[in-house]
Amino acid sequence: MRRQASVSVVIMTAAMLVLGPARAAAADRPAPKEGDTFDNWTIHCEPVKAEQRSQCFIFQDLVLREGGQRVLRVSIGYLPDLEEPIALVTLPLGISLPPGAAVQIDDNPPTRFGIERCEPNGCQGGFKLAPANLEQFKKGTEAQVTFHDPSRQPVTVPLSLKGFSAGLRALR
Repeated sequence: MRRQASVSVVIMTAAMLVLGPARAAAADRPAPKEGDTFDNWTIHCEPVKAEQRSQCFIFQDLVLREGGQRVLRVSIGYLPDLEEPIALVTLPLGISLPPGAAVQIDDNPPTRFGIERCEPNGCQGGFKLAPANLEQFKKGTEAQVTFHDPSRQPVTVPLSLKGFSAGLRALR
C-alpha cells in the first residue's frame, strides 16, 4: 500500500514542479499529520525531495471484501498556486481505456475524465475539482465512480463522501 501511495504523490509532485513554488501554509492551522482519519478519508504525506516540506493529500481505498484486493483509490489534494484541489483516481489494471471514467455525486451530472496511464499498481486519471464540483463533493453523501471492464461494460463502485470536507479542510 505504501508503494501505491508513493505513485500518487509522485504524480502530484510532478504536477507541482510544473506549476511552481509551494504555497505558504496557514500559520494558524496545524500541519496535517500522516494517518489522521476523517471518517472514510485518511491523510497521507510524503516529503518533497527538492524542498523542506511535505505534500499531503486525503485518500480513500476501496477493496474487495473477499481477498482484500484494491479496486479503487481516490486521492485529493492541493497543488501549489492552484486554488482548486485535484483528484487522482487509481483504477484496476485490465480495464478498457478509451471510454475513460466518470465520478457522479448523488444525482448531479457525472464528471468525466480520461485515463492517462497504467502502471503496475493501476491505471490513473485525474481532474481539477472546479468550484461547482467541489461543492458537490462537500455536500454530497456518496459518489459513484464508473469505469469499463475489458468488454467495455460499465463497472460502478460507490465512494463514501463522509469525512471529505473535514479531511480537505485539514490540508489547508
